Amino acid sequence: RCWTDCAAESSDCMKSDAAVAPRRVAMPPKSPKLKAPAGGGVMNRVKVVIRLRPLQVRNELAESSNCIQYDVSQKLLWVVPKDVNDRKNKRQFDFDGLVGPESQQVDAFTAVLPAIEAVLEGVNGTVMCYGQTGSGKTYTLSNPAQGVQQGVMPRAFEHIFAHIKADNGVHDWKLSVQYVQIYCEHLMDLLNPGSEPLLREEPGTGVVYLQNAESIPVSSPAECVDLMNRGMSNRSTAKTLMNAESSRSHAMYMLTVVRSGGPELSTSTSALYLVDLAGSERVKKSGVQNAGLDEAISINVSLTALGRCIYAMADKRGKIMPPFRESKLTRLLQTALSGGGRTSLIICCAMGDSDVQETNSSLEFAQQAMRVQVKEVRREQLDMNALTVHLQSTVDAFHDKTNLVHKQAWEKVRAEALATQALLDKSRALKERLYNLEVMNRDLEGQISTTQGAKASGALPGAAEASTKLEQMKAQLDEALKECNEVTVMLPEIAAEYRELGGHAWHNGDTAKTEMYYDKALAAYTKCMGKDHPEVACSMGDLANVYCDQSRFGDAIRLYQAAYRIHIDAFGPDHVDTAGDLASLGLVYSVQGKHKEALPLLKDAYKIMERHLEDDHPNLLQVATFMEKSQLALKKK
Repeated sequence: RCWTDCAAESSDCMKSDAAVAPRRVAMPPKSPKLKAPAGGGVMNRVKVVIRLRPLQVRNELAESSNCIQYDVSQKLLWVVPKDVNDRKNKRQFDFDGLVGPESQQVDAFTAVLPAIEAVLEGVNGTVMCYGQTGSGKTYTLSNPAQGVQQGVMPRAFEHIFAHIKADNGVHDWKLSVQYVQIYCEHLMDLLNPGSEPLLREEPGTGVVYLQNAESIPVSSPAECVDLMNRGMSNRSTAKTLMNAESSRSHAMYMLTVVRSGGPELSTSTSALYLVDLAGSERVKKSGVQNAGLDEAISINVSLTALGRCIYAMADKRGKIMPPFRESKLTRLLQTALSGGGRTSLIICCAMGDSDVQETNSSLEFAQQAMRVQVKEVRREQLDMNALTVHLQSTVDAFHDKTNLVHKQAWEKVRAEALATQALLDKSRALKERLYNLEVMNRDLEGQISTTQGAKASGALPGAAEASTKLEQMKAQLDEALKECNEVTVMLPEIAAEYRELGGHAWHNGDTAKTEMYYDKALAAYTKCMGKDHPEVACSMGDLANVYCDQSRFGDAIRLYQAAYRIHIDAFGPDHVDTAGDLASLGLVYSVQGKHKEALPLLKDAYKIMERHLEDDHPNLLQVATFMEKSQLALKKK
């Protein structure tokens, strides 16, 4: 619905809206986040919220209230010309938000909340109030009262610290406050009036910062509000015809937030800029004189410079450089406006027809600001100390887990080794028993021969007893052979257990135990599978590797050669295992500096491996490396 400032004219106004199309001012697209150009980063447009001051604040007459008509739900407002004959040619504006005169302070806070929350994400945020003198800027932004009249700044402090509390200590938060004003082009510290702040620029980045300005750490919303009140008490104000306490300076409250730790292992540094601009004014209306006149001139000059910067930033052609150095205000706002953050403007407007010129000027400034786009920059960097601690703890945890696994595996293998040793002891006992039975068997067979000779001559002393004893011995012999065969069947498993024990000992760096277990594995494989089995050749390779670590190259070569003979008989010359034996021999010769003997072996091994392995296989790459080493060594000779 269309509201008018005079209830008697409301029905006529609604009828005229349908009959006459108002002039509409061209607006930029209202998408909340625009697509970024090549190079990354989200493009944010400056968001503008209009705050309409109630008429009764300055006791305007009801009949003078037809300057503005508005529709909060559609975020539209119309400025009605002061000339009665020209009122049908009203101008239409639409913005990102519209806070009507009947709205509460919380509505203004909610409208600029995205810019406030940016600081919690490592992005700069700016909330700036702009408007004519007496339009309610300071009330909207920094009213310290509790309840519904509380301003944007105290609400922002409470919101930020509520977020920090909800973080539950996951991150480490450090906040500090600076509060300055620009009075007649002089920069002053509102928290420490005795200091002389200076504007400085970081080399390379172009970021403008304050030097010599008091920076006070804060840990609660109450501390932030106390510093706000303390600064406001030092701010320059004066009485004018338009405002009993008119701000005669531009004020900027900077809340710096440093977040570190957490799963991101990074540190972000961002700032929330809360800017209360002095009101633009016409000297004729404000009635200022002498020093007040100088103040008004300085305010208007700096606001004009701000308008020029906004105009340049809104120029999509990019041919105009924003003149940030024209005034202290624009220089101070340079980082806030163009430093890669999110910016929200609260444009405060009066609704009386006596203010129609200032209202039009403020709304035109707001429209120009809505065309400004800034690429969002997240201001964070890796926390190298936290990253180092995290990586070290990860490595320690991995080592602890690995050591535990190896310890458990070692205990398991040790238990299995004891069981294997018991089987070997049993095997040796059976062999000894078999030997004794064979000796007894031969004695009994001798006795039987003697008995049979005696039987032929007619004398049979003890023949029946000898025959019975012989049968018993044969039964014992068969039983022993059966047990021996059972143990022999288990020898491959025993050999595999010894081989696994050797691998664990190798991992633990115990060369002596590694040699002992690999030697037992070789003996077990040879016993159960025969000396020409490929598994025996593999076991020879394991033991040869240990000999290489001990620099017993002669013993290693002997075993590699024996393994090569077994593999070539079993698989032929064109097999990977055969090539592996050739490569091992070549590597041993190369390590000893015998490159003339090593090179042909390595070449033959490479040719075979090249046909069977991938180009990036580690074994193939290792052989190629040693081939080049031997070739270079021979060329030098």
